[in-house]
Amino acid sequence: MTTTTNTSTTQETFTAFYDGWLNRHNTLQQQLTTIIRQSNNNINVEHNEQLHKLIQQVSTHYQQYFDQKSLAIEEDIFLVCSPPWFTPFEQALFWVTEYPPSLVFRCLNDLNLTTDQAQKVETVRAETARKELEIGEAMAMVQESLAAAPLYGLVNRAERLVDGEIGELDDAMEEVKEAMRVVLVAADGLRGKAVGEVLSVLEVAQKVKFFAAIGEFRIRARRVGLGMGGG
Repeated sequence: MTTTTNTSTTQETFTAFYDGWLNRHNTLQQQLTTIIRQSNNNINVEHNEQLHKLIQQVSTHYQQYFDQKSLAIEEDIFLVCSPPWFTPFEQALFWVTEYPPSLVFRCLNDLNLTTDQAQKVETVRAETARKELEIGEAMAMVQESLAAAPLYGLVNRAERLVDGEIGELDDAMEEVKEAMRVVLVAADGLRGKAVGEVLSVLEVAQKVKFFAAIGEFRIRARRVGLGMGGG
């Protein structure tokens, strides 16, 4: 009962947060797209202070999401691995509980990077792809451990376990949860690192377009998912 109650509380808390986060996301997205539309893609960098402020607001907005997600991971990692606040379609696009780090680089296609910028981005992309593969393999190992014979046998007989076996099952599940936590933290860390390193390469106007592209993808993916009857 305690586990069920904890799951329900975590789900309610994060769902409420995410609903508010999405509303703020839509507001920030409108600001980004308005700047791009009004400037006809030629953003006036004379208003650097205003642009820097907006970029910082968007960065903080995403950080708030991952901070809240980090709390949810500690409270109920299995819930985060199958997050009901996302539609099934959105989840189908996920890599380790969120959009893959590689999405970052797809959002750079229309930025007209200089040769130097392109070379720096390619270095980040290659390193991100390498780490993404490593983390994916680590997640696969955790999933394989869930299907391992001893744990599977204990789960299969969960309602008929004696005291010693109940403790054994609890210990085994704690080990799995810790292994999953390590993988999820690494995955979110890689997402943040990829975005941070890309932003360090971009000029102010490019950052606006970059965040607009990422934000638009999230909005469209959710819209499609809701249109399919999810959520």
